[in-house]
Amino acid sequence: MTRTGDTDHYAVLGVAESASTAEIRRAYLGLARTHHPDFHESTDAASRSANEREMQRINQAWTVLSDPDRRRRYDEQRRTPMVEERFRPAPADYTFVPFDDDDTDYAALIDDAVEGTGVPAWMQLLPVLLLLGGIAGIILGVMVNLSVLLSLGLIGMVLGGLGFLASPALAIARSRSHERPR
Repeated sequence: MTRTGDTDHYAVLGVAESASTAEIRRAYLGLARTHHPDFHESTDAASRSANEREMQRINQAWTVLSDPDRRRRYDEQRRTPMVEERFRPAPADYTFVPFDDDDTDYAALIDDAVEGTGVPAWMQLLPVLLLLGGIAGIILGVMVNLSVLLSLGLIGMVLGGLGFLASPALAIARSRSHERPR
């Protein structure tokens, strides 16, 4: 076993620690041919699964030992003596006790609408309809070359634009008139 608790990569590939890269490669290829799942398609699921697990171990060992830097770090890690982890006391039994330190009542902050200040739905929809009708009138007026339809479309667009500008002013005026003390 290594210091980190992983399996011994040299033992997995069946080579000595002093083995050359060529010897490691030869051992890897031999084991890969033996355990590769593609060569065991006709076997039962249990043996195929065992071969897959073994192939994963072989690939992991090959990944570490085929790269000179990784192999050097792995060898250094193996040579370093295992240091037992220092004793740490178990954490105290802590149970989460939620408390609400937020005294703000957000429901009270909602600005309740004053009765009679709302703009009727037809008044909100009118500018949109005038603008869309104006655009449709201009498009149809250009398509049929009818100047009356073109001028009606232009008038509808202008009235729709004015309606968009006037609706906020109307809403403000209505709210002010209802909020005045009587």
